[in-house]
Amino acid sequence: MSVSFLEQAKAKILVVDDQPENLHLLSDTLTYEGYEVKGVINGEMALMVANSVIPDLILLDVIMPGLNGYQVCEKLKANAVTQEIPIIFLSASNDPIERVKALSVGGVDYIDKPFQVNEVLLRINNQLKLQAAQREILKLNTELEQRIQERTAQLEAANQELKYEIQEREQVSKLLQESEEKLESILNSLEEVVWSADVTTSNLLFLNPAAQKVYGRSVVEMLNNPDLRLESIHPEDRDRVELSLASSLNHKNDLEYRIVQPNGEVRWVWERSRLIFNQIGVANRRDGIIYDITERKKIEEELNYEAKHDSLTSLPNRAAFIERVEQALKQSKKDRDYLFAVLFIDLDRFKIVNDSLGHLVGDELLICVAKILTSCSRSSDFVARLGGDEFTILLNRIKTIDEANIIAERIQTKLTSSFCLQGHTVFTSASIGIVVGNHKYQDSSEILRDADIAMYQAKSQGKARHEVFDQQMYAETKELLEIENDLRQAVLKAEFILHYQPIISFEANTLYGFEALLRWNHPTKGLVYPDKFIHIAEETGLIVNIGEWVLQEACRQLYAWQTQYPDTANLNISVNIASQQIKDPRFLATLDETLAKTRLSGNALHLEITESTLMDYKPETINLFNQIRERGIKLNIDDFGTGYSSLQYLNRFPISILKIDRSFIQGMLSEKENFEIVKMIITLARTLKIDVIAEGVENLKQFKVLKTFNCQLGQGYLFSKPVDHQSAELLISKA
Repeated sequence: MSVSFLEQAKAKILVVDDQPENLHLLSDTLTYEGYEVKGVINGEMALMVANSVIPDLILLDVIMPGLNGYQVCEKLKANAVTQEIPIIFLSASNDPIERVKALSVGGVDYIDKPFQVNEVLLRINNQLKLQAAQREILKLNTELEQRIQERTAQLEAANQELKYEIQEREQVSKLLQESEEKLESILNSLEEVVWSADVTTSNLLFLNPAAQKVYGRSVVEMLNNPDLRLESIHPEDRDRVELSLASSLNHKNDLEYRIVQPNGEVRWVWERSRLIFNQIGVANRRDGIIYDITERKKIEEELNYEAKHDSLTSLPNRAAFIERVEQALKQSKKDRDYLFAVLFIDLDRFKIVNDSLGHLVGDELLICVAKILTSCSRSSDFVARLGGDEFTILLNRIKTIDEANIIAERIQTKLTSSFCLQGHTVFTSASIGIVVGNHKYQDSSEILRDADIAMYQAKSQGKARHEVFDQQMYAETKELLEIENDLRQAVLKAEFILHYQPIISFEANTLYGFEALLRWNHPTKGLVYPDKFIHIAEETGLIVNIGEWVLQEACRQLYAWQTQYPDTANLNISVNIASQQIKDPRFLATLDETLAKTRLSGNALHLEITESTLMDYKPETINLFNQIRERGIKLNIDDFGTGYSSLQYLNRFPISILKIDRSFIQGMLSEKENFEIVKMIITLARTLKIDVIAEGVENLKQFKVLKTFNCQLGQGYLFSKPVDHQSAELLISKA
């Protein structure tokens, strides 16, 4: 049978993403692949376009201004015009709760950001193929129903002709013979099996030649042996078919079952039959028609396999794994002694392999890992690939958690060996989360959530290890989620304030400026320091909005002080800038808008970046830093010495100040190594004509040593703790 129904037409795809670079990448890639693409940047536009264009598939970002992805999905699913459009979510969040939420509102798939283009194309292709296959199956069913009606109408017409001819007694012999010949010719020409059987004995009264192709036996053989018809039915289906056909209550029957030919070949058939009554209302025979649906069944099985298996590794996919976990949960509720475990496996640094060596190497690595996971598992276990570099294993019927630990250790031992892929030697490792499943869990999403939490715990503990889930992990994750939710409200309600720590000039013993330090004035928890929420802001992308607020507020405050105290016009303000802000294409425009709005001179502004930002040694980065310098803004390296070894990059970037991390300052009087590091950094900076700020200066001994090193600037508790703007004004007024 042809599989042309799997060939994709020029499908229409709507891409919704508020990030222009994502929107352009997806639109260009999909257009190149032959799709008709429409891209929009927010949820409101997505609803308008979806109702007018009616796309075949929607790629929908979760986090967007205005309506978020979940709200857009709910509105589309509530609309009769758009409710059948498959929606694939795109999100930078790895939170399992977000994944579950995406599926619960109607999404068909969920892709993590940063995404792999080949994976996005593969997911889109699978969904479009599934749609096409479903339409083809519907079409086949419609055609089958039409043929049934046509054949039934032919039979009824033939029977009606016979009735009319019988009424003509005078021509009964001639007309009867003609009718029988005509009916036999019609029945013999049909590709479907037509049969008639005695109700009492079940013996066949008629069988057309099409039966030989279905049963693999001659019509004569079937008619001569009344038992062959039922004996040819698959043993697992035989009792059901026999009971249905023998019942006089079933005037009409629709059955689907298997026939086993003498050579062992199995054919799937769909049979429709009905009882025929004589003139006094007694059923005397049953007539039926049988359609060979073997090819349709094969297509359904192939589609079912594709729907539940990963095309790259041939492992079961997320849908199949969730189905199997649900079965295990049902078993655990029936048998309280039944225990199972789920291993959630995430490859460490897979993105580095994929980005540096290419997707072909990355795909081969995933295939190799899939084989290792299968070999390390038991025959009764269920290994699946959830997507990307995430795998899961269902350990069926375990006695203790030790069995899961043993398999996890076996996997990690196997992964210590290198892989030779496309001429490259590749190493990888895995972080594994383990959860024991039992009757206390309500559904599979809870189990996957806890396994995911344990996996992230393993990753945060240094990777290449495994952790078993406990309630403390859940409590910590729940707390992080609460902080994230509160943080989003904090952005909307402007709950942030700035504190200011003075920076002192060692040479002049005067106030050089301030470092602006963010604080969160939480409505119930009081003052919250950045170490409790900055990492969450960075992971969720909120850091860009928060960073813009900090920049604007710090510039506004300094200009207000300069206006109020003219003698301090030379004061400057240092603002910490996250790497996400640097990578924001609007960063320069934000700087310009902030300086214009606050009327602060660029010469008074210092931007503090981390060492890791220097490692992004690209022409675009150098160009950005040069444009910042052209505005008079100075660049400081914060916490210098604790990050990457970036000494070799200092002379390539327009750096104004190095800030020596407080850990070196606090240890330099007790540890010779720290003493030499501080001395070396200051000497190097002076050679490169870069100023130095010593952070964490807490006593006079540290201060005196730093002055002997010719350190120009410093900050720390010796001079002042970070203070609010009123206290900072007092310091300025006394300066």
